[in-house]
Amino acid sequence: MRVAALAVLVVAACARTLPPDPSTAALYRDLERQVTVAGAAGWSIDRLELEGLLSDALLSVCRVDPLARRSLATWLDEQIAANGGPLERAYRERGKRMSRVSLLVKLHRVRRLLAQADAAAAQDCPFWVEIEEPFRGRQISDGRWQLTLGGGGKAMLVHEGDRTDFSAGGAGRMLFGKVLDARSALYAGLELGATAAFPKDELGNRGNLVLGLDVVAPLVYRHTLTNAYWEVEVGWLGRTTEEDLERVDQGAHVGLSVGGRALRTRFFFPGAALGISWERTFTAPDGADVTTLKVGARVAFDVDF
Repeated sequence: MRVAALAVLVVAACARTLPPDPSTAALYRDLERQVTVAGAAGWSIDRLELEGLLSDALLSVCRVDPLARRSLATWLDEQIAANGGPLERAYRERGKRMSRVSLLVKLHRVRRLLAQADAAAAQDCPFWVEIEEPFRGRQISDGRWQLTLGGGGKAMLVHEGDRTDFSAGGAGRMLFGKVLDARSALYAGLELGATAAFPKDELGNRGNLVLGLDVVAPLVYRHTLTNAYWEVEVGWLGRTTEEDLERVDQGAHVGLSVGGRALRTRFFFPGAALGISWERTFTAPDGADVTTLKVGARVAFDVDF
């Protein structure tokens, strides 16, 4: 019973507090992403920062019924009060430490951005932007099918038999999947990678440049936070080199990466990720199995459907 109670407390502590209405919650998460992305780049003067966010904020606010906007404003006021606000008073009471009022800072900025966008909506909302019911959000991807494209470079540590060597290369991937909810998404697809190495012979001398091709068919799980995410993946691996293109050694691929998404740019979300993967190619009985550790970075683009 104690273990179960502790588990409930942990889940409750990790859960996000959101407005109960789906449209209101989606609008809050849109505005939350905007202020947190801007804050990560360095927040200076509230008025100037909020003016810079107004255009994107309106493209969300204009799609939400005015009653839902007012409902969000009321909810934000309640959350600010429940967390010791207003912000200025809490800041003084907590020793003038911004780290102690981080949640209030976010709520305060979202509340001000909502107020500014709501005040401008009647005059500035484009005629072609209509109210959506329910509003699903422009800066979030919940419930949508998604195409994700990415590519970048990798450094590799290759172990074969009793020999360990280094190589380098690059890879591009295309994944398609479904964003299940605010946190979870599943993808499947294909990754093509090229490698370049000067392998050592049995005497330890470098040989000629050898080019290779890796093909990975991964299944990817993504867990999303506000703007960042982490991914874990497993999949089939196929590897060949220019020395014998007809031979494809098969193996297994396991990977982990962390990344972040910027705000929507036209129809896609740009982002970047750092990743590490472990791969094992099974070549026996013709030779020793090959283990490869890859570390790299990639740019990524998510397209919602």
